[in-house]
Amino acid sequence: MTERIDDQGSAFAAALRAAISERGITLARLRSQLIDDGNPVSMATLSYWRSGDRQAEGAQSLSVVDGIEDHLGLDRGHLGALLRTPTRLGPVAPPRLPFDEEREQRETEETLKELRAAPQDALRDLSTHVTVFVGASGAVESVIMRCLVQSTKGTISEVPLIDVAPIETDVMSVISDVVGGRVDREYLHPGRLLSGVVIALDEPIETGETTLFEFTETFPAGYPPRQSAWHATSRPARESLVWVRFHPDALPSWCEEYVETEDEYSSSMRPVHSGSVHLVQHGFGPGVLGIRWGYDE
Repeated sequence: MTERIDDQGSAFAAALRAAISERGITLARLRSQLIDDGNPVSMATLSYWRSGDRQAEGAQSLSVVDGIEDHLGLDRGHLGALLRTPTRLGPVAPPRLPFDEEREQRETEETLKELRAAPQDALRDLSTHVTVFVGASGAVESVIMRCLVQSTKGTISEVPLIDVAPIETDVMSVISDVVGGRVDREYLHPGRLLSGVVIALDEPIETGETTLFEFTETFPAGYPPRQSAWHATSRPARESLVWVRFHPDALPSWCEEYVETEDEYSSSMRPVHSGSVHLVQHGFGPGVLGIRWGYDE
């Protein structure tokens, strides 16, 4: 989570000390706020960062830095930009398909091959926000996804995306309104359960650089109704957020969140306040975050 640093990293520590002093907040209070946000961190770690003895490293630590910036009223990147580039990048674990079913794993690999998708072993998922809009019928009408990614080595010019339909179908979801890129290739697997697209980035990114892209996914006539929303990641991500917003005439009778990894599965019922529900994880992956809902007669 942390790494010993030399004088080059002292700028981060100095900026952190200054921000804490100006805010008039104690480390204990800051730690409590971070934990409340789902960013667990120890007092020792915060103390090391403030003194400059160690520096943030890894997906979970970088998520904590983002949280510190928010609670100290700093612009995003104010502290993170002062971290040494090699340390900020850190090692990226090889991507692992997050699907448990043998069929889904096999057909995902086949879909990526047909799409001629570039290897993603140098891609770091920094932040993914999935906003899901549920229509009056109770089924998903559209999804807006915003992704912040980083290259850890070499050039990244495209990003592949996989969709798994609720049941087999001859109809693909439609990706449109892409900002920061364009749909370059798409493919519906013969099994009729999985499909994929490749988004070509407007500007390829080099080692250490980031890019932000956004798109809208809609479901045309003939696509099976979906009463669930999920986000799958094949590697640890700094922040993953799924936010489901229900039509006022389609508030569900029940709502459940679930978190699935290679080693465990957990779920819990969730109340729907103000017509929406969200699920957020920091440093999560590989795995699947999801929300499902339903209606009594």
